[in-house]
Amino acid sequence: MVLNTAFAYPASAGGDVTGPITAPPPQNGYHFASTEDHVRIVSVARDAGDQDKITVTLVIDPGYHINANPASYKSLIPTTLTFDGYELKRVIYPKPYRFKLKFTDEALDVYQGTEVIVAFFPSGSLEPGTRLRGILLAQACTDEICLPPAEIVFSK
Repeated sequence: MVLNTAFAYPASAGGDVTGPITAPPPQNGYHFASTEDHVRIVSVARDAGDQDKITVTLVIDPGYHINANPASYKSLIPTTLTFDGYELKRVIYPKPYRFKLKFTDEALDVYQGTEVIVAFFPSGSLEPGTRLRGILLAQACTDEICLPPAEIVFSK
């Protein structure tokens, strides 16, 4: 089940025309699906030969995809890797797959299954043993729906 977090009331309803709708806390064991349920960071590795390189491996559940970087359209949320307190020299995102949604004529560039993102930091900016806090911004979708985007936090 997916909950839309924004709703526009018709002007004829009176009062506020638009406003956020917030879900009540889960009750009776119900859980609203989220991107984090379907996209997981499974490995974060620092290259022994290049201390300024971090490899992040993620797994996207079967039946789901996330938008490529760059995203196919300006209105889509690209998958983005960042690290708190560090500017990246370069990020290499995986080669995308072309994916056709049921509700559109155009195919999109997406990531599916197991994917690897490689981040390069400026030379010498990471001391050995440096603890990093990374954030993967992603939005899990199927061929019919998209879940709310999420920042998936990890550390290395």
